[in-house]
Amino acid sequence: MIGRLPLSFGYAIADALTPLHYHLFRRRRSAVLANLRVADPGRSALEQRATARRIMRSYNRTVFEFFRLPRIAADDLEHAIEMIGLEHVERARQGGRGVIVTSCHIGNWELGAVQLARHGYPVTAVAGNQFGRWLGADVRAAKERLAVSTVAPEDGFRKLWRALARNEVVALMVDGDIFSAGSYCDFLGQRTPWPAGPGVLSARTGAPIVSAYCERLAPGKFRIRFEAPLRTDATASELNATVATTSGDHVSTHLDQWCIFRRLWTEARADA
Repeated sequence: MIGRLPLSFGYAIADALTPLHYHLFRRRRSAVLANLRVADPGRSALEQRATARRIMRSYNRTVFEFFRLPRIAADDLEHAIEMIGLEHVERARQGGRGVIVTSCHIGNWELGAVQLARHGYPVTAVAGNQFGRWLGADVRAAKERLAVSTVAPEDGFRKLWRALARNEVVALMVDGDIFSAGSYCDFLGQRTPWPAGPGVLSARTGAPIVSAYCERLAPGKFRIRFEAPLRTDATASELNATVATTSGDHVSTHLDQWCIFRRLWTEARADA
């Protein structure tokens, strides 16, 4: 039903629901404000609350956009999305060992995998309970319709290894809430729990890592940027540290589209 709404009407509803999202979801609001105080300490409390509202508006828009994707013609989607650095993915894949694409929850973070699949790249993405537990199954089903294969976080590395062995693209979110067998890296200037997966997979398989993000430029308009591949002779720890630094740069320049609703730093305390 969400995906059937016209673009302007869907955005109007998403934006109208933002105040409710901000005031009713206290735990989310508290987590966002706590993270902003660490990630953007130079802002006043008033400015950080305004940023938090924009984050929740961005999230609402992303939910609407995602469920609308299967109904958008390929040509229309191409006109809506500017892709920068796709040649980095192509070059990384020429080694025959697959490619690991890492990203944060910026803008419409699902579009990167969807666009890679539309361009003919076989894509496997780790998909947990995105957009809330009540929508998790619908999200996974929608991804399958969009030619993005999904793997549950609890499935471990084995299915991802197989995908890389088939020279596929494996898409990993690095700022989510799954930190099993994780480590700590410097992210946004703070020692932060960080998933071990990207570095471990790359070090063990030789698959290059390409960091990426998708920003919303305007309603219905996006830019996806792929960075140059990381060198594959680095250790897992070195690779994860580089991914964390690059991801921090992406987030810091798109804070009002960074949709993370859990506290990343235990020392952060929100006054919500």
